[in-house]
Amino acid sequence: MTMKRFFALTGLLLFVSQPLAFADGELTLKDIMQGLRDGLIEMADGLLADNFEQVASGALSIAEHPKIPPDQVQLVVAELGEEMPIFKQLDLLVHDLALEVHAAAVAQDRQAAIAGYQRMAEGCFDCHAGYKERVAAALADASVDL
Repeated sequence: MTMKRFFALTGLLLFVSQPLAFADGELTLKDIMQGLRDGLIEMADGLLADNFEQVASGALSIAEHPKIPPDQVQLVVAELGEEMPIFKQLDLLVHDLALEVHAAAVAQDRQAAIAGYQRMAEGCFDCHAGYKERVAAALADASVDL
């Protein structure tokens, strides 16, 4: 993966440019996406340094990311409608690939970890290409204090 592509992925992960405010300190979709970005960066750093513990940690943080708050899920569902299962499949793909990378890191299989990381990045690109603008607009149009 080239550095240009890595930085493009990092930028895409920040697709929600404005946070929604929720009571009780509940995470927003933007918070979750920033956590996913942090996990990807941790994995990339670990892969570059052959630090399998770091790769495993980053992968696990992605696989176990918090759920999107129900209010935001409803907004996304309302926007995507019948496309929601595809959106969910992309989330599941990234989740499953994160578990794959975690297992490869635990086994100290550098090539498998890199291959899984690259496929996971492709899943992120695919999701963002198909849904970034629509989801961000749906959240922004929610009349919530942005």
